[in-house]
Amino acid sequence: MTETPHLLLAGALQAGDLRLAAAEMAALPAAAQVPDVGALVPGRKGRGVRLSALLERARPTPAARYLNIESRDPSFAVSVPLDEVRAVAIVVYELAGAPLAPAQGGPFRLLVCGHPDECLNVKELARLELSPTPGRDTRPKDDAEHAALHRKNKH
Repeated sequence: MTETPHLLLAGALQAGDLRLAAAEMAALPAAAQVPDVGALVPGRKGRGVRLSALLERARPTPAARYLNIESRDPSFAVSVPLDEVRAVAIVVYELAGAPLAPAQGGPFRLLVCGHPDECLNVKELARLELSPTPGRDTRPKDDAEHAALHRKNKH
């Protein structure tokens, strides 16, 4: 039997670390849900939950200033000021009534509505850590690195 995937929220949280499965995200109140992420992020599909709702449950400490985003791919991580994404990010957990498949970037995928840096739309989301200082950030530094990253992800 396969283990149910969980998204880990960790770091500067009053509630302590949280591990949330898709079913727990789906059980959050209707106001937390985004039934069709394509309505907010054109070209994307699925059902998600607002990052702000997950943070409300986790209760960041006043020291939490950065959101450190980790993919299941250990070579990819992003660190961004929490205030840039708190109100606009969505964690996608379902597509067409089924768990988000790896082929669609699952089991969890972070989408940041309207942010100019597409690298914040992280596939295979594994962990969100809140911290007072920036964390590891492996985003491409120039156009050539960015193109190489997208070539790698199209395999």
